[in-house]
Amino acid sequence: MKDFFTRPKEELRRVFKNEDTRFMLFTGLKVSSISFFINLIIYSCLFQVMRLNHAFFQSHGFPDMQDDEVFYNYLLSETIDNLTIFFLFHIFLFFIGTYVGWLILRPFRMLGEYCEQVIENPDAIYKVDEFSTYKLLTRFSEFFFEYLRESRKKGMISTNSIPPQFSRIHRPVADKVFMLHFGLLLVIIAISSTVFIIENGTAIFQNMIELATKTLSNSKEAGRFFAAQSFVMDDIVNLSIFLITISYLALGLHLYEKVSGAAFGIFSTMRSFMKGNYFSRVHLVGYGYIRDNTRKLNKYLDYVQNNFEKHKPKG
Repeated sequence: MKDFFTRPKEELRRVFKNEDTRFMLFTGLKVSSISFFINLIIYSCLFQVMRLNHAFFQSHGFPDMQDDEVFYNYLLSETIDNLTIFFLFHIFLFFIGTYVGWLILRPFRMLGEYCEQVIENPDAIYKVDEFSTYKLLTRFSEFFFEYLRESRKKGMISTNSIPPQFSRIHRPVADKVFMLHFGLLLVIIAISSTVFIIENGTAIFQNMIELATKTLSNSKEAGRFFAAQSFVMDDIVNLSIFLITISYLALGLHLYEKVSGAAFGIFSTMRSFMKGNYFSRVHLVGYGYIRDNTRKLNKYLDYVQNNFEKHKPKG
């Protein structure tokens, strides 16, 4: 029985020790938590509106509204019924976010897998996934690995000219295609979250209007009071759209930074190696989630240098 519980714990520890797995899980948490916490903010705003309405009902002497629990249960009935959907929606967002993290790491994983295979099999094919590709990394690595393949055929490595479009790059660059792909994915997530928040918020607001119509149907004063609240609901909707847009935009920039810096570091190492600095290796600080893949690249560079370098660089 003890082993039955011990083994799953060990498996979980192994999973969380893997930095690229942790990166994917944390990306999933970031994607889902944005919607979750904005939902809480919007519901807090609606709760304050409900408190105001409760005070309004009490001030007009409606005895049925004296019981706080009855009042709030009536207004929140539909939301409570949707709690299961609420949690399922955010679990779904978590898995979508995990998939986003997997896509972000995919170009680095494919690079690492190729470096691992090509040592034993010179004819191994370097595959590029067009959807998750980062242009600077994938386009130059294709050129670089072809250079290494030709060097192995010749039995020696030598310096090689760098194409002009790559020789002038000295810092991370904006990849419009990459940003478009992931931008569209985040837009879909943002729209889904916004619709979900607005639907639930509107349900609560409509319950309040329905309650007012039933109990205060002959009061012009009440009619004006609740008509004015439609502007409050509009403001809450606009607030949710604003928060969702800003939050997912910030998340997109954050995730892009996670890719661009690492990709530029690998690109710089490859370019330096082609120029004749055969001791160049990838050493990235703060990018633990791609460390296993950069180690595989470094191992391949070690293999090429140790087996095919005929002339040591001077100095």
